[in-house]
Amino acid sequence: MKFKELIDKSDFLKEKFEKVEGHFKEIEVNGISNNSKNVKKNFIFFAFSGNKTNGNLYIEEARKNGVKIVISQEKKDKDIINLPNKDYSLIYSHLCSSFYNKKPKNIVAVTGTNGKTSVTDFCRQLWSFYGLKSASIGTIGIKDSSQKFYHKSKSNLTTLDSSELNKQLSKLYDKQISYVALEASSHGIIQNRLDGINFNGAIFTNLSHDHLDYHKSMNNYFNAKKKLFCENLKDGTCVSINLDDKYGMKLYNEIKTKNFKFVNYGFNKKCELKLIDVKKIEKIWQLKISYNKKIYKTEIGLVGYFQIYNALASASICLGLGMKEDLIFKSLSYLQTVPGRMQLINHHLCKATIIIDYAHTPDALEKAILSVKKMNVTGKVYTLFGCGGERDFEKRSKMGEIAFKNSDFTIITDDNPRNEDPSKIRKSIINNNPIAIEIPGRDVAIKKAISFLKDDDVLIIAGKGHEQTQTIGIETLPFDDFSVVKNTLDSLNL
Repeated sequence: MKFKELIDKSDFLKEKFEKVEGHFKEIEVNGISNNSKNVKKNFIFFAFSGNKTNGNLYIEEARKNGVKIVISQEKKDKDIINLPNKDYSLIYSHLCSSFYNKKPKNIVAVTGTNGKTSVTDFCRQLWSFYGLKSASIGTIGIKDSSQKFYHKSKSNLTTLDSSELNKQLSKLYDKQISYVALEASSHGIIQNRLDGINFNGAIFTNLSHDHLDYHKSMNNYFNAKKKLFCENLKDGTCVSINLDDKYGMKLYNEIKTKNFKFVNYGFNKKCELKLIDVKKIEKIWQLKISYNKKIYKTEIGLVGYFQIYNALASASICLGLGMKEDLIFKSLSYLQTVPGRMQLINHHLCKATIIIDYAHTPDALEKAILSVKKMNVTGKVYTLFGCGGERDFEKRSKMGEIAFKNSDFTIITDDNPRNEDPSKIRKSIINNNPIAIEIPGRDVAIKKAISFLKDDDVLIIAGKGHEQTQTIGIETLPFDDFSVVKNTLDSLNL
């Protein structure tokens, strides 16, 4: 389509480009990107000026790759569209959404510190049980109703770049997928990657210490999440909030006058989907819940008390979208865990319990350990984890304190040290605590931890979950907690 047709689809874009010279408007557009390496013939190239890179330095490279339209905040030239305004990233997102304009009818955004990946996947599972073609988008990639992964982001972003996100949504539309749940990170929200997408559902799971290296304060972090509900949702959108979380209640109190359809969840009496009672029978959580003045009983077979909230979050948005409660509540018992989320590893040569989890925040780590302790463990609880380099320094000692307090043995090792000295990261976690075991090298630490285990012990390997790489210095190397565990256990037979 021509550039004029692209901007005429949106009143917002028409206003922003009303002064653009006419010769630009007749140019054919085949795609949009802010990465000069990804552009092709007749693409639009957005030259972003970021903290780490400056797209203006790559304008010539983009032109060599076929770009006809360059949009920049800084450069002024007759062959460049100059947009020196604060809405630059918004314009990019709206252009991407306008270009990839065919999208699934129902798109749900899931935000919060913990639980996003599980909730998006649970939504996909419930929709599939309901007979609907569906998909989930987020940290572990894109997964459709057939359980097939067909896209994994090379950028490792929880929320994809606007161009890639809209492109993938368009591909899902072409596959006749009508329901999509996607993870909405605080970075993605505040950087406007979701703007221009027509959501008809949104979920808030919880908020706890994370990403303060970026947001600087919990208040800023909360406001980043709040932006999704205040700026990205239209009237009539179904909204589900965990009212048992203090920030969830804060969010609800600040947006409850908006014209949303609320189906909130939790024990709180204000919840539309109210949890009345929870009982643990062996590995099964038996739930008694109230909805629409009726009492229902159901169960979930997932490790971790917090998975109850993740399951209810997915159920609540399904109810808000008009699905029958009987089928939704029955389907909860069929939910399967997501790779790297309280993932049990069973092996015939090991009678101890080994769990891999993505917990990389203080709150998530505490919930993971306490969930394990509720399993009536008769042996020792071992916790193994590290913290990422060049990220939120403040949470390191907090995670150490939580592990030391709640575990019988804690092993501190490496996560993704990046360009930081791994020994300094480990030292900041341990923070002079004498009971910690420090083992450099994550593979070495996992093997050593397994050698400690007796039959009734439990080992929690936290921090990386589903991830299959480890970043050390400038290198990103293949690494997978699951594979290290499996290979170690297999070797016991040698």
